Amino acid sequence: MARSLLPQAWLERAIQLLPSSRPRLAMMPRGVATRFTDLLLFTVSVLDHLGIKSIIHYGTLLGAARLGTPLPWDEDHDLFVYDVTREEIETRVRPILEAHHYATVWDQRGFLWVRERHWMAGSGHLGLAFLPPLVDRVEDLPVWKGGAPHLAVGELEPRIVLPLAGSHVHGPAATERLLSRLYGESASVAVMARFNPTPIEAETRAFWQAARTPERLDWAAISARFQARSRWRHLVGLPWWWFNGGYIIGINKLKRWAAARLAASRSGSDLNR
Repeated sequence: MARSLLPQAWLERAIQLLPSSRPRLAMMPRGVATRFTDLLLFTVSVLDHLGIKSIIHYGTLLGAARLGTPLPWDEDHDLFVYDVTREEIETRVRPILEAHHYATVWDQRGFLWVRERHWMAGSGHLGLAFLPPLVDRVEDLPVWKGGAPHLAVGELEPRIVLPLAGSHVHGPAATERLLSRLYGESASVAVMARFNPTPIEAETRAFWQAARTPERLDWAAISARFQARSRWRHLVGLPWWWFNGGYIIGINKLKRWAAARLAASRSGSDLNR
């Protein structure tokens, strides 16, 4: 078997590429980030208004904990609910989301995808799902491979408040332990300090700062704002969403290709010994 002509170090570096492995100018622009942040803060406001507990997870948790904003390369929000049934989500939550110009659709995994009413493939969306049952011991947690976001008993409650874009969201009590388990060193404070918070329009930040605090939820103001807002403005952000989706797909394809070439190279080395 012939060895790869590409340097092994280059292949190993390609395998480690992440969606964040891009120049700063390719990060999420202000207008896109504002609409994307609105989606998260409006949805958690609906849940708070109804008395339904939620926590953020995955990349949404990483962005809030390290930057105080969504990650500037993210494509969806990860929001989990608990102590609630699907029937309650269907009868209480879904109608409010749709009354405020968000479309909703269940998928076969049990995620309720929330997205702009005039949605185009690739534009930002939010996955609302039920938190899987907690395990008793951290040692019993599955190895992280993009699967269910299990937590051990005691890692969820009490929820902590994480500032986000002038407002806040809730994360699990074991946020630091969880981020380390999910992402390793790439989620560390030192690594994430390389990135700037995602820019949010000043007027939007000021609105959320006034309308939604840990002590107060002005649901009337939030509802009025979202019923009155443009249903089309988000479409100007589609070029960036399409670029972002293509970039992430490209990174993942490159990583798979590099891994295959590296494996072939190593196999060839073993056979030639």
